[in-house]
Amino acid sequence: NNYSQDGAGRYHFNAPSAPVYAPNSLGGPAAVEPASPAGGWENDGELSLSAHSLHAEDGDFVQAGTLYREVFDDGAKARLLDTITGAVGGVKNAGIKERAIQYWTNVDAELGAKLRANLGAGSPDSDAEAANKIG
Repeated sequence: NNYSQDGAGRYHFNAPSAPVYAPNSLGGPAAVEPASPAGGWENDGELSLSAHSLHAEDGDFVQAGTLYREVFDDGAKARLLDTITGAVGGVKNAGIKERAIQYWTNVDAELGAKLRANLGAGSPDSDAEAANKIG
């Protein structure tokens, strides 16, 4: 059971198979907007709202890819691949499995290719249609 989903005093729990994240692929709970308006604090200076300037290291997968390629030795890479293969190997839904493979491919192309081979999954092109069919 996960106390962080619905609060610390929770004593009625969702089914263990129900996802505890939103949005999810199985039609589960959706996130809702906060009930109160933003704000509630004061400031002394002038604030501005502007776009953040992105640079090359701002990608979602850059740090994970660097960790895999530049920090992990061959043994650590093999253990990570075994762990991911074990977790994703239990997934029955082909669409979710394909998205997991794509996620790890975004971290590192070699890692994604090895994961695909370990899982015996088809090529990304043949599984693209399956990835769009969740149900």
